[in-house]
Amino acid sequence: MNARHVTQKLLVTVVVGGVVYLLTNVISSDDDGPWQLVLSVLCGGIVLIVQFLVSFVNQMHAVKGSVDQRFADIGKATKLFNEVEKLRDDGVPRLAENATKVVSSGPRILHDFANEEINRLAGVMEDLTSLSAETPGENHDWLMTLTRCTRLSIDAISTTVVDDGFWSTEPANRYLTAQHEAIIERGITVRRLFIVKERGERAALAPICEEQRDLRIQVRVVALDQLQAHHRRGNMIDFIVFDQALSYEIHPDQLGLNSRTAVNARRELVQPLVRRFEQLWEAAEELQLPMNNHPGPDGLRSLTTSGGPGAGPDGG
Repeated sequence: MNARHVTQKLLVTVVVGGVVYLLTNVISSDDDGPWQLVLSVLCGGIVLIVQFLVSFVNQMHAVKGSVDQRFADIGKATKLFNEVEKLRDDGVPRLAENATKVVSSGPRILHDFANEEINRLAGVMEDLTSLSAETPGENHDWLMTLTRCTRLSIDAISTTVVDDGFWSTEPANRYLTAQHEAIIERGITVRRLFIVKERGERAALAPICEEQRDLRIQVRVVALDQLQAHHRRGNMIDFIVFDQALSYEIHPDQLGLNSRTAVNARRELVQPLVRRFEQLWEAAEELQLPMNNHPGPDGLRSLTTSGGPGAGPDGG
């Protein structure tokens, strides 16, 4: 209790005592006995004690609330620690330790940047609790991370509208390198199906397909005008399915630009993409079989094969 509160209580006590003294003098003006003074002092003392008791009760409530909050914080911390123990590596402890170091040194803008990155990561984790997450534009970091995490297969559909110029960029080189390493080191299967509008456009993809087959990626190309009507139904969007359990989808806007990227692990949404890929992959194989021994008019015999002599069983 600070000095200001004590002073206020004493002033209230004096005022109450004075009022009681004046009232007793008015009521009993003929009696000059000392009882008026005793009564005023007694009333003032009672008021002072009551004030201190009220302050004490308020302080006890504040202490109780603080103790309850501390116990709640301890409970949350214990629950969080138990959850962290379920993680496979030390990523979360390292994040907490290094975040503490960052915010205790360096300029203000560094602290703000670190906090924004932590909030962004927390937002992604919160989204993933519902088995999906989205980000504006095309997220190459997600693509690389998912490639490193894959244990079984990567199945991708690439359209020339979205992929125009991508395969000559530095992110594409890192992506293909990561896929090749996954094939060599973990024996995963990588399959990529290119979809073009017309069969005459396939020749432009020959160098890209040859390069990817050299990396032991299985590649097929199919033109929309070759597919039967039931295969052409539905949206032709770029998507990648990792381990047949999680999808990475690129959604273009009306101008054909990559407006957002979504990852999804909901089975009811991923399985249709798995079936869609298998249908188009098999359709591409059926269309290309007659061309394996006799080059077509666009000279794409090597382009239509699934892999070269060096292709492994996982090919892609």
